Amino acid sequence: MDWNAIGKEAVQLLSEYVQIDTTNPPGNEHRATAFISRILEKEGIPCQVFESAPGRSNLYTCLKGDGTRRPVILLSHSDVVPVDRTYWSVDPFGGVIKDGYIWGRGTLDMKNLGIAELMVFLTLHRSKFPLKRDVILINTADEEAGGMMGAGWFTENKQELVRDAEFLLNESGKGRMENGKAIYSIDITEKTPCWLRLISRGEPGHGSRPKPHSSINRLLRALHAILNYNPPVKVTEPVETYFKGISHLQKGRRRQQFANIRAAVKDPKFLAELHHSSQYAPILRNTISITMLQGSPKINIIPQTATAELDCRLLPEEDPGKFVQELRKVIGDDGIEIETILSFSNTASPFDSPFVDAVRQVVSTYHSPVEVIPNILSGFTDSHFFRELGVQCYGFMPFLLPDDELRGIHGNDERISVENMSRGPKMLYEIMEILCG
Repeated sequence: MDWNAIGKEAVQLLSEYVQIDTTNPPGNEHRATAFISRILEKEGIPCQVFESAPGRSNLYTCLKGDGTRRPVILLSHSDVVPVDRTYWSVDPFGGVIKDGYIWGRGTLDMKNLGIAELMVFLTLHRSKFPLKRDVILINTADEEAGGMMGAGWFTENKQELVRDAEFLLNESGKGRMENGKAIYSIDITEKTPCWLRLISRGEPGHGSRPKPHSSINRLLRALHAILNYNPPVKVTEPVETYFKGISHLQKGRRRQQFANIRAAVKDPKFLAELHHSSQYAPILRNTISITMLQGSPKINIIPQTATAELDCRLLPEEDPGKFVQELRKVIGDDGIEIETILSFSNTASPFDSPFVDAVRQVVSTYHSPVEVIPNILSGFTDSHFFRELGVQCYGFMPFLLPDDELRGIHGNDERISVENMSRGPKMLYEIMEILCG
């Protein structure tokens, strides 16, 4: 296979894909599925497009294997987050290729992996590779807003197409260079959202006549209690796997502490050190961020209703219902209503896995020295919908991304290097060869 030509094709397709504006809201993901459908049609590959709502569509196609192994899914989403063009140096939907980079919204999250997966799918088809597994390609809508019009809709309405799958590859895990060593992380699970709205009610009135028990004051007392609350440390099995998996990368005493994290967190000094780490602190406990407040529309009106919205993230295997009950006790005011905006539970996929073994084998041919480590994502992806069906889901992208590029995710001047986009499909193809051959 001419991997130089395949790499150039991937770069060009990503440039074209970025030019399709699928900002969510409103999404308009039907534009993306039409783009991918045309590419598959030219290759003689049939696909199905399912509309979950007007303009919101999801694509499914499959290369059949001989059935001796269970299917593997290549998953991506086509929607992207909004942009503020004021702060971009290029057109965010121009698909500009310059200075060794492809620029534009989605080049990192996650049209890059979408195109890499598409190129692997096409190359498996073109080469007539003898597959032991079905290889399923799915492109979904709405991930950036929770996925209910995308992966959520798909797993609820088209479950028969995916329920037998063994593995799923999705966004997030990636490579980085650290002290001359390549380190690739694989997401085995992720924290899940428990987005809540607090609603406080009280007697309305004129701002010149203060009311001690107004909706605003009542809400502020509840938020003050939340700010002073530290959710307890919880070392669940996935958390233990994560810290043990990265322990050998630590120095000094930390190596032993990470290897035996259950015992180590009983040391207040060690726990205080981790508490100040933006990387490790969110992995040890549930988190709460107060992100939205709404009260009166006018300065001289005491409102009847005041609301606050909380972005809470729960550890894998946590019960959202129990967390809400815990928060009610913290607030200590039965008059404060708690409304759940978005919530779901989650499980973890094993790090001891043929998929992880295949990644380890392939990346070792590109880098020396190299490490493959587990990771727990502090955000969330569409993987949880498929984990609920028993599919082992992993976040892995075959790209080596420095910090200055990673800052572009959901940020300004998002871009990925041409080198990464050219090499990525080849690495992913070699992983699929091992997994499916």
